[in-house]
Amino acid sequence: MKTTYSILLGCVGLAIAGSAQAQVGGIAIADPETVILTAKALDAANTSIATTYKAQLDQATARAQALQAQLNTLYAPLDLNKDKQLSDDEIQKAQAAKNPALTQIETAQRTGQADVARLRGPATLAQAYAIEQISQKYAAAMQAVVASKKLSLLLSANTVQFSTPAVDVTDAIKAELDRANPTVPFTPPAGWQPSQQTQQLLQQYQQLAYISAMQRQRAAGTPGAAPAAPAAGTKAPQGR
Repeated sequence: MKTTYSILLGCVGLAIAGSAQAQVGGIAIADPETVILTAKALDAANTSIATTYKAQLDQATARAQALQAQLNTLYAPLDLNKDKQLSDDEIQKAQAAKNPALTQIETAQRTGQADVARLRGPATLAQAYAIEQISQKYAAAMQAVVASKKLSLLLSANTVQFSTPAVDVTDAIKAELDRANPTVPFTPPAGWQPSQQTQQLLQQYQQLAYISAMQRQRAAGTPGAAPAAPAAGTKAPQGR
């Protein structure tokens, strides 16, 4: 079953007969990705996923911490100014000297990240399934808002260069989606694999969570490397 929001909003927009109310000339914009990735149902799914797959996620966290400790040890000889970070200049000097620590770092990262991904795999697949279930509910929420606001044209926010806040109905669609679907299933059936569109949404969600983690790290003044990619169960920042 195709995810319907891309069909409805992915190119130009959706024209539905009606007359204008609050929106200018019956025209509005919406950001479907924001609606889906900030849905309350995804927060609820993440909470359940974190509990259901706690053992695997704990193992993944332990492996990630062990990897970071290993990398810190390998970084130390290359960290010439001892600021607990590797600058481009320090890396270039290590490369010029053909320092074997660089190969050890690369091998450790490749092996450790593969281990972490494997341990997180079941939880990540469950998160992808929840995202796909939410995306399939988007069209109904959108149509409800279009009807209630008597819109004649709804455009994707990503294709619009300028708009006033009054024409953005993203929050209204999110409110309707949250009302109608406070939860969604998160356990995928045997053999289920996410569609390409779901994979893109999952990657976007993980990027948002990663950026949020980096911002928290900077705010806390924590030195060192950027945090690892977040595990399933991590909440991305809400809103736009």
